[in-house]
Amino acid sequence: MKKKEATGAVSYVMLFTMALLMVIITFYLLSVAKLMSIQHDVDDALADAVLASLVADDVYYFETYEGLGAPVIRFKNREMSCGIYRDCMEDAMSANDFYENISYTEFILYEVEGSRVTVTTYKDPGTRSMEEKLLGSVSTPTGEVVTKTSAYARVDFDLKSLITTGSIRKSRDIYCTLKIN
Repeated sequence: MKKKEATGAVSYVMLFTMALLMVIITFYLLSVAKLMSIQHDVDDALADAVLASLVADDVYYFETYEGLGAPVIRFKNREMSCGIYRDCMEDAMSANDFYENISYTEFILYEVEGSRVTVTTYKDPGTRSMEEKLLGSVSTPTGEVVTKTSAYARVDFDLKSLITTGSIRKSRDIYCTLKIN
């Protein structure tokens, strides 16, 4: 009898261990799924913010009648475009309490006119630089060759871990092109 009781105790311990392991794995998979959905929210917010920043100067088209040929897309105000991008990102990121230490690492506007590309770069501490290059010689940080007026943005942030009390450093970037039909 004593031998049977000891054998039964081992099987109960194994059963309890397996049940505990299944609960831990379930919570881990749920936290990973939540983390992935949060990252998709950042991707969507980044795409929306960059697209919102591509504010073209519509008055320029109507006054110069460029709508009849191939229009030159110009930004209405580069500073305003950068401000719109940051405002949209701050609104989207502040709506969720999982994000901390948001930094707008890089925001680049590419304005194509003829065979020239004007590249305006905004860095996080508030620095701005402008340069002109030849069309075809400009590549975005993602590796795409710039052929149309467009914008690139990169944001870095800390994401609160759902498993531990620490944070995970993440970064996301996107490149969007402005088209006129």
